[in-house]
Amino acid sequence: MKAVRFHEYGDPDVLSYEDVEQPVPGAGEVRIRVAATSFNSVDGNIRGGFMQGPIPVVLPHTPGLDVAGTVDALGEGVDGIAVGDQVVGFLPMDKPGAAAQYVIAPAEILAAAPKSVPLADAAALPLVGLTAYQALFDHAKLTAGQRVLINGAGGAVGGYAVQLAKNAGAYV
Repeated sequence: MKAVRFHEYGDPDVLSYEDVEQPVPGAGEVRIRVAATSFNSVDGNIRGGFMQGPIPVVLPHTPGLDVAGTVDALGEGVDGIAVGDQVVGFLPMDKPGAAAQYVIAPAEILAAAPKSVPLADAAALPLVGLTAYQALFDHAKLTAGQRVLINGAGGAVGGYAVQLAKNAGAYV
């Protein structure tokens, strides 16, 4: 299979398109045929070597924390997901990413892909959607009827935050 990887930290020119072995899912994991990934600032910071302390990766490394694709194979003990399911997920930051034809993901980090957008477009959802959700509900404890100001609502995280807050019954 093909993957984009880097063997050393640096600017985007350290990325190379390579042949690599197709991964095999272990217990609790699934293999995803990747429809798309998206690149966020954290991907660039990992590639640049700025995150070696908090997010150590093994080189060579395949970037791409967000994934959208179709489940291709199941590891032992995986329930609730079937081969052929379309999924999205935010991959573990210290593991190989989705800039490849196939990627391994822990089954518990996956969600059904939205049916209202093309699968490849859904790759833009995981990191920014999760960030918006955590900010509103885990940290701010937003509930129906509350008022919330979303500064930066035109950006990726802010755009999702507006939708999530409105859906929760908040005044935005």
